[in-house]
Amino acid sequence: MKRFKYKFFGECLVFSLVFAILLTFFAACSKDVAGGSSEDAGFLALINKKISGAVQKGPFVTGSSVVLRETSAAGNLEPTGREFETTVVNDEGKFKFGDLDLECQYVLLSAEGYYTRESDGSRSECPVRLDAATNLNKRNTANINLLTHFEYKRVLKLVEEGKTFAEAKKQASREVLGAFGVEIEVSSAEDLDIFNTSEGDRILYIISQYVDNSIWEPWDGEGGDSAFWAYLYGEDSDNRNIDCSRLQAFIDGFADDYADDGVLSDTIMQWLASDAYFDIREYRRLEGFDYETWEKDEYSLEAYEKFNDRKQRYEFGKSLFLNYMGLEMCTEDLLGEYREFYKPIKGLDTTDYSRVLRDGYFLCDGSIWKLTTKGYLDSLKMKIDHESGMMTDPRDGRTYKTVGFEFNGIKYEWMAEDLKYKSSSGLYSWTTALQIDKKYMKKAVEEGVVGSKHQGICPDGWHVSNDLEWRALVGYVGDYHNLFTGRWDGFGMLYNRFDFNLELPKGEKEIIEYHTYPAVYVAQDVSEDIEFWMSVYEDSHDEELLEMVESLRENGRHGYANVFFAVAYNWGSYISNEPQKSGRIRCVKD
Repeated sequence: MKRFKYKFFGECLVFSLVFAILLTFFAACSKDVAGGSSEDAGFLALINKKISGAVQKGPFVTGSSVVLRETSAAGNLEPTGREFETTVVNDEGKFKFGDLDLECQYVLLSAEGYYTRESDGSRSECPVRLDAATNLNKRNTANINLLTHFEYKRVLKLVEEGKTFAEAKKQASREVLGAFGVEIEVSSAEDLDIFNTSEGDRILYIISQYVDNSIWEPWDGEGGDSAFWAYLYGEDSDNRNIDCSRLQAFIDGFADDYADDGVLSDTIMQWLASDAYFDIREYRRLEGFDYETWEKDEYSLEAYEKFNDRKQRYEFGKSLFLNYMGLEMCTEDLLGEYREFYKPIKGLDTTDYSRVLRDGYFLCDGSIWKLTTKGYLDSLKMKIDHESGMMTDPRDGRTYKTVGFEFNGIKYEWMAEDLKYKSSSGLYSWTTALQIDKKYMKKAVEEGVVGSKHQGICPDGWHVSNDLEWRALVGYVGDYHNLFTGRWDGFGMLYNRFDFNLELPKGEKEIIEYHTYPAVYVAQDVSEDIEFWMSVYEDSHDEELLEMVESLRENGRHGYANVFFAVAYNWGSYISNEPQKSGRIRCVKD
């Protein structure tokens, strides 16, 4: 098949002149379409047509080839055999055709070459080919990109089945974007540009990033992580084990899969959905954050644009993932609910990164769906071994539930409800809780004022829980979330497995505080005490412990550390060295 450089007519000059006269005489092609759109009112011949555009996966590099194929005046998108060729003229992917005489306004475009990665500006290891079908009537620009490529064969198929070109383009665009969970109207994929800012442009940009994320090198997951990295990089870790045919096959897979029914198969979507799921987990804190109100002046333009990019990638990934898995939004209303799935996806939570799971479970934590196992779901409701009991405060006759357990050879019995002696709310100041002078709210406590087991406001035979006892409690139950009543919407879903009955925070910023104190008095010379504390906690890498010891060292004989729990979304728990005006009490049996 002979190609004609658009700049040179040479021996075809006579043919071109005759052809131009004929086109002028008829002014339109032989076939009209009744009931079509304005674009499809007739098949028009074009004379001296100029067309420009950009080729983008990332932008194709200078010298990449671009071919325009003329289609028949019969209007069936069949190529006539005449082709025109040009090249990309800069690293933004720009190209131009000029003075084209065409039988019909519908043309087929193809571009092939290396591209510049959106993520880091590096040149791709592999060349790719991208296709597009477009109507040049009333159009002087036509871009070639992944979306034009994905819809290309579907457009041809729909026209073959009797759709007008405009109808075929609209349907194919809707089907392609729908596979990604995107519901927006895009007038034409050829108008999209990864460097522009419309919603459609940003969707194209994000899809281009996903396709460039090595997902076109699927691996069967056999052999674990070491085998995976050997597959990617070969024996030499400095050189990726790239098979360029995989990239083109992956991109062509979209076009081939859409062609017959407009539906994308799971074998292709699983890789994109897996990356989308990873983005959801990584950027989940962006949920509900309105970057439009962000004060740009307080940050560099680069930081703002990076944040904006992540926000849009998060939103796109969420739509793609939910659509692929057939899940609704995970909200607080669905907290603790789970869904079983039977679609392939990489196991990013429970298995090696590259292993493909064919079925499993997703658990809603009030914000996102988390990949999990049936065993974990069952474990959430399994009781942690303990003894349940009751105790009565002889001072007012109030009864309290208790829990007992043994940890590291020591037996503990805790009140499983907040103390409410002389306080209907159960709130006390730290000095009231410990029954010491109020001056210690503002100054360090001298040695001997607070004992290692300090009764405080607790009944006889019981004492205010100290820091080591809180540590032992959390160590026994395995996770402080297991102390809460009902389902927890922070890092896990827990069901009061220990019957300890801590109430959940009512809001994101509410903090639950329980008074405590050091079980070991720390004097100004703490060198021996540090060794003791390390032996108690049996973890020389306990950053929280090191910070506490350092704080006590700086403050000298500072004998209070009065808040153990500070619980809100994602906060966890910590011990504070600042006395709070109000906190709760749990008593422990002597």
